[in-house]
Amino acid sequence: MKSARFLVVGFLVAALILSMNPFAHSEQGLFESYNPVNLSQPAGNSYLNLMVGLRKYFNSFTSWQFPSFQGPQDPLSRLEYPWDQTFLAIRGTTTYAGLELSMEWSGTLSVLSNSKAQDSDWQDPNNPNQKTTFAEAEATPRCWIVDLSCNMQVPGLGFLKGVAGYRNSLFKFTNTDVYQYSIFEEDTRTYVYSSVFLPGPNIEFSQYYKQFYGGGILDASFNFTEISNVLRMAPLLLRIQADVSYVMGNNHDEHLLRGYNLQSKVDSSGFGWHVNIITGFRTGSFRFDVEGDVRSVATTGQMLDMNGDPAGPYVKYIDGAKAWSEQKYLGINGTIFF
Repeated sequence: MKSARFLVVGFLVAALILSMNPFAHSEQGLFESYNPVNLSQPAGNSYLNLMVGLRKYFNSFTSWQFPSFQGPQDPLSRLEYPWDQTFLAIRGTTTYAGLELSMEWSGTLSVLSNSKAQDSDWQDPNNPNQKTTFAEAEATPRCWIVDLSCNMQVPGLGFLKGVAGYRNSLFKFTNTDVYQYSIFEEDTRTYVYSSVFLPGPNIEFSQYYKQFYGGGILDASFNFTEISNVLRMAPLLLRIQADVSYVMGNNHDEHLLRGYNLQSKVDSSGFGWHVNIITGFRTGSFRFDVEGDVRSVATTGQMLDMNGDPAGPYVKYIDGAKAWSEQKYLGINGTIFF
C-alpha cells in the first residue's frame, strides 16, 4: 500500500510539474524554453553527445518476501538488500529531426558496501506477527542498469517532450559471514534464544527488473542577464523527467551452505515510477551538471520453491510473493558535444 501511495502521489506531482503553463509562453525573459538541438548544433538539426558521470546512491534497497504456504504467516521470510554504492554512468545521445535517442549504462564501481544484507523469518504459526529469526551479513553488491529511450517535442509546447523507453536492471548480492539470531526453535515449537556465526558465502541473490515506461520531459533555462547585466554567465539549464512503468521481475535465491541444492525463484509483475532532475551550465562544447534521481518499483507474483533434498525432492508454488525496490542517488555529470 505504501508503494502504491508513492506511485499515485509521484505521478500526480510529476503531472503538475510538467503541466505548468508559465514555461509555455516564456520565449523571452527570466525563464526560456530550452531546445538541446539548437544549443548543441545551432546550424543544423542533428547532434551527438557523450556523458560520463558518477552517482552516489543512498537509502536504496531491493527486497523480496513470501508468505507461508500452509500457515498464516505473511511474510514467512524476507530478504532485504540495502546499498550505498557509487555507480559509473555512461550515456550516448543523438538527435535528428527533433527525435532524440539515448542509450545509458550505469554500474557499480566497487563491490564493497557499508550496508548489511538482512534476512528475517516469522516461523511461529501461532504468533504470525512475531519475528523469530534475524540475520545480518556482509554483502557484495554487483549492480547494473541499462536504459534505452526516445523522446520528441510535444507539438505546440516547446518546453515539453514525450518520452518512452525500456530499462533493464540487475541487482546481485552474496551474503558472506552471517550472524544469525533466533528466539524460536522450529522443531520443538518453543521460544529459546540462540545465535550462530556462519563464515564464508551463505546466500547468492539475484534480482532482475524489466521496465517499459512512458512520461514527459520538461526542458527550460534560467537567464541570469534578465536579473542584472552584471551577471554575465551562461543560462542555468533545467531538465525534469517523470515517468511511470510496467515492471516484470525475476528473483533468484540460492542457499550455498545447504547440503543439497535449495533454490527459490519469484516471477512477479507490477508498476513503478521515476523522477529525475538535472541542472547545470553549458560552456562551448561542454556541459556540467548535478543530478538527483528517485525511482521505485513494486511487484507481486508467485514463488517457486525447489528443494533438491535426496530424501524427497519436491516443488512448492506459493502465491502472494512480493518484490520491490527503491533507489535514490545524487550525481555529477560531464557532457561533451560533437
